[in-house]
Amino acid sequence: MLSSYVYIGLGIVDALAMFALMISLYRLPLWSHRYKVAVFVVFIALFSFVMRLLIEIPELDLPIQYLFFLIFIKYVYRLKFSHSAFVAGAGVTAYTVLQLTIYYIYHLVGMLYQSDLSKTDGNAYLIQISSILTAYGIAIFLKSFHLGFSFIQIPQEGRPSPQKDQTSLFIASILSTVSIFLISFFLYTVDSLGLIIMAFSTFSISYFLSQRSDYEGVRSIVEASLQQDKAK
Repeated sequence: MLSSYVYIGLGIVDALAMFALMISLYRLPLWSHRYKVAVFVVFIALFSFVMRLLIEIPELDLPIQYLFFLIFIKYVYRLKFSHSAFVAGAGVTAYTVLQLTIYYIYHLVGMLYQSDLSKTDGNAYLIQISSILTAYGIAIFLKSFHLGFSFIQIPQEGRPSPQKDQTSLFIASILSTVSIFLISFFLYTVDSLGLIIMAFSTFSISYFLSQRSDYEGVRSIVEASLQQDKAK
């Protein structure tokens, strides 16, 4: 019974760490939605507990969590579906890269083994706690220094989103979805280095597209300002 409470408690902190990393990458607010976020991360932790320990289908845990994150971002932050999928996909993939990298480092020094990935206690907590602390550190760093991507903006109340759907972002979202499913299903049978490379490659695509979108956003602002100056 105590181990179940520990699992759920760590699951809540873990879900919040993933979400904090996710929204800090794209400069979305957390505090203004704190109550909804609090309920959501508790739900995610309970869902993970059911999937991994009661139903015993851990392969479906992360993919379905990704869908929940997508839905939550879409309806709470009122973003378009393509942008919600992109943010959720990039965030989950980034957190997965973080977890797998931390595991691989522990594995190289002989502290963890492949079998530890399928456990829900003991050494598995070492990966989870390390990932949580690292994710919070990255999120705080991005927030403190006003870093992250700003091309995704929350629409004003009563106004439609000013953003235009971008095919490249939708394709990146599909790649993230495929990557998340593949990692979840092959995590316990395939060498972790291959999964790290796949997850990192997927996140790199999202990162590149985010940089390009930020650049295009700044360029459009500059061009609009120049046009206004010429009109005067």
